[in-house]
Amino acid sequence: MKFICSKNSILNEISNAIEFAAIKNILSILSNVYLEAFQDKLYIRSTDSNLSFSAEIVVNVIEEGKTTLRCDTLLNILKNIPDEEVVFEEKENVMYISAAEHKINFNIKSTKVDDFPSSEKYDDSEFFKIPKKTLLKLINQTIFTVSLDEKKPFMNGTLLTKEDDFIIMVGTDGKRLSFAKEKIENDIPDFSSAIIPLKFLNIIKKFSISEGTFEVLINKTSMVMKFNNYVISSVLISANYPNYKRVIPESNDKFIKIKISDMNEALKRVSLFSENKYKKILFNIEPNKITIYTEDSEIGQAKEEIEAEYEGEPFTCAINYSYLVNPLKAMEGEFFCIWFNDPTRAFIVKPEPERDYLHVIMPMQIN
Repeated sequence: MKFICSKNSILNEISNAIEFAAIKNILSILSNVYLEAFQDKLYIRSTDSNLSFSAEIVVNVIEEGKTTLRCDTLLNILKNIPDEEVVFEEKENVMYISAAEHKINFNIKSTKVDDFPSSEKYDDSEFFKIPKKTLLKLINQTIFTVSLDEKKPFMNGTLLTKEDDFIIMVGTDGKRLSFAKEKIENDIPDFSSAIIPLKFLNIIKKFSISEGTFEVLINKTSMVMKFNNYVISSVLISANYPNYKRVIPESNDKFIKIKISDMNEALKRVSLFSENKYKKILFNIEPNKITIYTEDSEIGQAKEEIEAEYEGEPFTCAINYSYLVNPLKAMEGEFFCIWFNDPTRAFIVKPEPERDYLHVIMPMQIN
């Protein structure tokens, strides 16, 4: 096996591949990256058995062949080679790597491909298209509510489902919930609701920078995405997702309208004195103003007053401030509203004017 390619072209793909490899398990073949030189292309694959990645780049193939190499070792070598053409040549289970214009040589022990998982085959007709910006918007509005509690695996990802002409994504950790939907202009076939793991959501965000579309396949066990020269996939979380519709209050008819920047700035300052691990901050709501403050502590207390549009009875509530900070960072526009009925029950946080997303927050006990 022998091929020549530019350092940057292969470095970019090995940097992507390592996100999918089981690099912490150095004794496993899954810590390796699969390389296959065939005709004028190099095929690159990695997997940890739950996540999978494949890509192809154009190279100058001198001798066809295939092998696997430690992914992290290869990445470190490529990062430290000058930006020029690199020669790869495998002989007797050793990959020799050299810079074409410098006297730089590395060699890595290679492993035969026999034990490396074969690539899955998919029917192209089963894929449908979603604009990258659409999927990224859904993820950005919901990813921060995904639970990190491994005892609740059904909450360790977001729900992706379809209703009529809308794609819907929901995230929850049991104390808050985020809901977002996007109308899809092109025809999308019905598919089974899927719970997408958090790690795969972060990977999708990484690949959603450019314009364009994802070709997506969702079946009972996995989600596969094709775009540019990539195919990425993930095993889905096998569980029943909570009935999110029951969580979203339908009778919240009182509201507080607040400027997003005012709330963000106040929370940033007042939270400096939030010692409690639950990040509790108190809100005293009165007509036309909100006083945001922390409880007295050995360190001291922080308090700030901001303007708000509100005409109801005064009340005090307590909220985990991160439950407000996260949705406000993802929110569009200048204003938002907190909708409620009873100050001790769930609040709905929405942009003003309303858009196709909302966030549900459970208040904390004041004492």
